[in-house]
Amino acid sequence: MKYVILGNGPAGVSALAAIRKVDPTGEITVVSPETWRYYSKILLTRWIAGKVRFPSLFLVDEGFYERNDVKTVFGAAATRIDPGRRVVELSNRQRLGYDRLLLAMGSSPQVPDVCGIRLPGVHYLRTFDDAERIAQAASSAQRAVVIGGGLVSLKAAEGLLGRGLEVWVVVSSERLLSQITAPEDAAPVLRIFEGTSRLHILPNCDVTEVEGRGRVERAHLSAGQRIECDIVVVGKGVTPNLLCTRGTGIRTGRGVIVDDRMQTSVPGIYAAGDLAEGFDIARGRAAVNALWSSAVWQGRVAGCNMAGRDVTYPGDVGLNSVTFFGGCVATLGKTRPEDGDEVHTLAGRGSDSGDYARLVFRDDHLVGAVLIGRAVQTAGVLRSLIARRSSVARIKGELLRGRMSYAGIVRDVVGLCTPVVAC
Repeated sequence: MKYVILGNGPAGVSALAAIRKVDPTGEITVVSPETWRYYSKILLTRWIAGKVRFPSLFLVDEGFYERNDVKTVFGAAATRIDPGRRVVELSNRQRLGYDRLLLAMGSSPQVPDVCGIRLPGVHYLRTFDDAERIAQAASSAQRAVVIGGGLVSLKAAEGLLGRGLEVWVVVSSERLLSQITAPEDAAPVLRIFEGTSRLHILPNCDVTEVEGRGRVERAHLSAGQRIECDIVVVGKGVTPNLLCTRGTGIRTGRGVIVDDRMQTSVPGIYAAGDLAEGFDIARGRAAVNALWSSAVWQGRVAGCNMAGRDVTYPGDVGLNSVTFFGGCVATLGKTRPEDGDEVHTLAGRGSDSGDYARLVFRDDHLVGAVLIGRAVQTAGVLRSLIARRSSVARIKGELLRGRMSYAGIVRDVVGLCTPVVAC
């Protein structure tokens, strides 16, 4: 059996491990446009800030692929898939035949339509090579503009602050983390970032032009301001890498549509990770959950099925978290209420308390939460309640009193641990 895995991130490597466990002799080829072995993208901003050493980024050792009898094609990307001939064409003009194919190419940063956005000195943060370029630029820079108020933007800002730069975060909306929170969360979220030395947050504002002679020198804002800067980092969202799926018959929406075995609409082709629309338990429908844990789980399920085992993916619960100089925000499941949802907000006592929780219920089920401060400690219990679709009727009163991590609550919900897929 010939397996081709497009992607060397958590989904691809988890699929590789699952395949090799079931099929010790099958031919596995991993394709990646990057040249590095499997590493943690979560740690990139800490590496930029100098808080993590280079070797600590890697999640497998140098002998991992050889030990698992895996061929690697690094530095090349898939450009075309021919499902009829079961062939993948690569950017290096190589052609790979397959019996089973996994799409795990992840996503790429969105490029805003801004004059000067392609000047040298404008950076994105998605790969280690991106992080290395930012770190090199930061070594001789003093000021940076970060475009966007999402997770990547804020962590990039933290990394640059850690290098001693002065940082302006320019946010189109009126609040930070607007894609994963609701308007009522704006003030508690902002409190985490307020007062940080050398950090300036500019809401309701856009960068209209990036200017410089040969490289970035300043950014023009929609509010009329002009910020002199050495670096611009763009964090305006990502787009799943679906270019090579065109003309294949593979059904796509926002990402690749898969069934509960992670198989696409084309037999023999599977998808997992940031580009797959897996089942989202809180929303009750398919969605792209760009999470490391979801990618690992989906990749494992895909790999098992590619190798002939029958394993299903029951769905997952979206969980996003960002720490910022000791403060923390976590969001679970459905954070934007819909008609019929019941919402309760719990704030910490005292005007200076940063503790905050907003819980979203649907009938007798918890479906979402926004947690700040010490409330983040309850994320594991709450996520399990959502994932298990457990009725919270008996413990709802305890939840609304902020008692979300007591052993009594755990005893009322059988089996809070996330299921582990075993091939």
